[in-house]
Amino acid sequence: MKKILIIDDEKDILDSLSSLLVDEGFSVFKAMDGKNGLSIFKQEKPDIVLLDIWMPEMDGLEVLREIKRFDEHSIIIVISGHGTISTAVEAVKMGAYDFLEKPLFFDKVIEVITRAIAGEPHHRAEVGGVTIGKSKGPHIIQQKTIGKSTVVYGVGLHSGVKTGMILLPMPDYTGIVFEHVPDGERIPAFIDYVYSVGYASSVKGRNCIVRTIEHLLAACHMYGITNLLVKVSEEIPIGDGSAMEICQKMDEAGIVEQQGGIEPLRIAEKVQLAPLSNGQYLSIEPSDHLEIDYLLEHPKPIGIQHYHFEGDKDVFVRDIAPARTFGFIKDFERLAKMGLGSGGRIDNVIILSDEEAINTTLRFEDEFVRHKILDLIGDIYLLNRPIIGKIIAKQTGHLENIALVKELKKRFFR
Repeated sequence: MKKILIIDDEKDILDSLSSLLVDEGFSVFKAMDGKNGLSIFKQEKPDIVLLDIWMPEMDGLEVLREIKRFDEHSIIIVISGHGTISTAVEAVKMGAYDFLEKPLFFDKVIEVITRAIAGEPHHRAEVGGVTIGKSKGPHIIQQKTIGKSTVVYGVGLHSGVKTGMILLPMPDYTGIVFEHVPDGERIPAFIDYVYSVGYASSVKGRNCIVRTIEHLLAACHMYGITNLLVKVSEEIPIGDGSAMEICQKMDEAGIVEQQGGIEPLRIAEKVQLAPLSNGQYLSIEPSDHLEIDYLLEHPKPIGIQHYHFEGDKDVFVRDIAPARTFGFIKDFERLAKMGLGSGGRIDNVIILSDEEAINTTLRFEDEFVRHKILDLIGDIYLLNRPIIGKIIAKQTGHLENIALVKELKKRFFR
């Protein structure tokens, strides 16, 4: 029988949660303050600790630190009635397995406990009715998740708000799912939930929005990650404007192959968007692997840039992931009037004048076209499966990328 220790100064929560967990077959121990909780932990060595953050005298983060000092492998799930992404990120960075917000929903509590004990849950979480379907074709590849929880700090490019995100392993057939903190709503990273495009790709649930998801999805696409829970507030942190930090965090967490399989979308016929304006072009055609041919034409200092990408995760990490978001000073002035772009800083975006990059040295001579490919790799992963085909693009952005994904869904997912 698995042991669970609940440390919470709210007696009603302590008693009701304890009763429900006992009914589920757990042996439950209770403590109403941190010091008593530490004493019970050392004596009983529970398999799981449910730990409230906000307690008098000794708060939950102090208790977390002490438990980890005593047993670094302990599994601690932090709970809070005043959830913020900064608190969640700090707790996970200190070693917590996951973070739950009050009011607690019993199904979600059981899901997290089961996932923590078993490594992967025996059932998948409800995420709005969209999951990866079981594949029956001849070209199955293994589904993947990350090996352990990891966190990313930063600011939102368009909100300018200090933020962070927690990446957590999820079971096969779950898909990539965003969980809004503190609301708790879960939003699948799927084309049906795309809310706004243009300056960034975003998804929207019933009540919540998660913005600027393209760099994270690009890394997931090239690492082959098909199942992931992303806890975040309103916007994915921009990092240095590229996907490099996300890739580094995925490398640190490790990639785990799962039992379930998934069939990539193999393009069998050419699909071209209807004639676009201003010389834009976007199509996808058959190929035996993912490749992207992109032509970017802009006035100075960008000029004409052409890049052909094909390769595996290592090629992506070396040649595409480091390419940063860019924009002209006049663009940021316009975005500011729209309430966007306030997180653009000298260390997380390439700022251009009419003559040159004014705040940084370029990582590649053609960094701008490489970043366009980075965004495209992320956007096309909104079908929740890898794409096998050759994409040819000219002058396109998020708006056209999403239009292509919608067309692919209409043609191949009837």
